[in-house]
Amino acid sequence: MNQQEMTNIVKEDLKHIPSGYGVMHGWLRTYYNRRRRHDLTKGKTKEETLSWCIDEIRKENPNWNPEYDITYFKI
Repeated sequence: MNQQEMTNIVKEDLKHIPSGYGVMHGWLRTYYNRRRRHDLTKGKTKEETLSWCIDEIRKENPNWNPEYDITYFKI
């Protein structure tokens, strides 16, 4: 998979993680963007990537509840 293909996948995924829900969601989108590119090279699913990102943020903010499209991400 080349860089452009990865960029297109990540752009599509990020459409399903809304912005504008505060600092934590900004972190989620940033983490997801970086981690998803890495995970695509490892064959991981978008759900695995999102779960990892949520877990990382919850280490610092255990009561945080993320907003994302549950019809797109099957977690």
